[in-house]
Amino acid sequence: MTTKRSVTETSNELTTGLDLSSPMEMGRLFRQTDSQIFSGYLGYAGMTDDCIVRTLCDLARRCARTLKSPRGCVVMSGAGTSGRLSMFVARGCNRVLSDVSPNDSAKFRYLMAGGNAALIQAFEGAEDDAALGLKELREITAGADDVFYVGITCGMSAPYVGGQLEGVVNGTVPGHAVLMAFNPTELARRLKVDGWDKTFADVVDLLKKSDNATILNPILGPEPVTGSTRMKSGTGTRILLEAMFRPALALSRGEITEDGLYAAVSKVLLSYRDAIADFYYCPEKIGRLIELGGNALRLGGRILYLGPAGVNAAGQADASVSDGGIIALVDASECPPTYGASFDDVRGFIWGGWKAMFPYGGEDFSHLGVHYRISLDNFVADMLPTLSANDLCVFLGEFAERDTLLHQVRQKSASTVLVQWGDCPHSSETADLSMELSARETALCGGGLIEIQLKLLANALTTGAHVLKGKVYGNRMIDLRISNNKLFHRTVGIVTDLMKVDEASATEAVLHSIFETDTLTDDLRATPIVELIERAKSVDKVVPKALLIASGKFDYQGACKALAENPMVRTVLASVSQ
Repeated sequence: MTTKRSVTETSNELTTGLDLSSPMEMGRLFRQTDSQIFSGYLGYAGMTDDCIVRTLCDLARRCARTLKSPRGCVVMSGAGTSGRLSMFVARGCNRVLSDVSPNDSAKFRYLMAGGNAALIQAFEGAEDDAALGLKELREITAGADDVFYVGITCGMSAPYVGGQLEGVVNGTVPGHAVLMAFNPTELARRLKVDGWDKTFADVVDLLKKSDNATILNPILGPEPVTGSTRMKSGTGTRILLEAMFRPALALSRGEITEDGLYAAVSKVLLSYRDAIADFYYCPEKIGRLIELGGNALRLGGRILYLGPAGVNAAGQADASVSDGGIIALVDASECPPTYGASFDDVRGFIWGGWKAMFPYGGEDFSHLGVHYRISLDNFVADMLPTLSANDLCVFLGEFAERDTLLHQVRQKSASTVLVQWGDCPHSSETADLSMELSARETALCGGGLIEIQLKLLANALTTGAHVLKGKVYGNRMIDLRISNNKLFHRTVGIVTDLMKVDEASATEAVLHSIFETDTLTDDLRATPIVELIERAKSVDKVVPKALLIASGKFDYQGACKALAENPMVRTVLASVSQ
């Protein structure tokens, strides 16, 4: 079975009319595409296929060996969503171990391209730096003699991860390397990036030949919004990490035997499958949630999340307190690069702020700017005074002063959503929409099933809201920020597919848009991609302009004028085709 294009960059045939769907129809489409996580795609192995389950068992067994080693550690690493999920899973696994150490000495550790500040805002170029990736892996594993490393790159493309995988395979970092991805290996990226003497495909070839490496790549199918790997791929990443690490923890602690490993891994996978199916049982409420979010963004308002972050009222890490607020914070951070959204459009706030995010020690990034002010106190100071009827506030679970804040928000006439689950005390305040999650904590999965439903909820809300705002054409994001090599090539692919032109013509249109000109010189055409990325950072609406230019009906100035009058690309093109 082969395809010509990366599966994670392929348009999903189920959602080609996503931008013309009603909010409730969008919820149903997300349900259908998420079902592919377990059913598989085309003729490829899916997540619950026997070969994948057995690979997970082998990895859990190997991971348990590392956990038993006094100087062993587990490291997860990725860029963007993959790095943020690495932080989240490391945090949860260390709580299982009651490990009160900071990140650099805990059993479970994580790396994220751009560092912890990238939880809020991606650092340009970090994903493309293989040397930096290896340097940071060596630093975080200093003194360890057995490293179980999991490098996550959904499309097999991130040099930051590739450099780390290479370092483990060649023995620079002692241990076992795992590549987690959702593409067939033959589609690993073969394009060179500046500063690295290999392609990601070269690293995949090394892994295949190595005795201390494993490739874990079930194929989950294309994303509902093409290339938006925060959605299905992010969900799949979380499930696979949990299916590996939860049984590994149980095995290392003597709670299960090796004979029970297959059953334990299967139970984790099927529990997540059921939790996802249960979430989508009420498409009417999901549709109403998307409608409220779309109304907010179209009216110039904001979507604001408020929730807990795993610490109790005394500021101590507490496994009984949900991390729901962090899930929402991550969802908010992914909207600017995905949809070209303002950092003010979607924001997340958590009880306890940065101290709750890193309860065992970590930097407070509030000084970096207003978008790093993430505590509920910051919400009260920065957001509450300016709330209006155009805004939507989403309250997640139980936290101190929830009902007080809900009352204050309603007094400002903002729309409200209240999400609750389990034994969470019900609010004395009413909301425009109340949603009850069905998942519960379990001995093997902990609070992960609740958290996966929260992730689906947040992804549906912000994805659907941005579709309603006009940020998607068909099922293609058309206002993304070109911040790295992968996104430059994704942009060219979007123009190629939507305008039915060849790659050379699409690239030409993108260059016209990036350089803001009707005339391209040979020198401009020869500009290295790294310089194009730097230039694109300061240009608005690169993709919408490129689409109009590639249609052959607009030059650069004409595209700018048309979008100023009507930002909906599909509508603009329809008006000149009549």
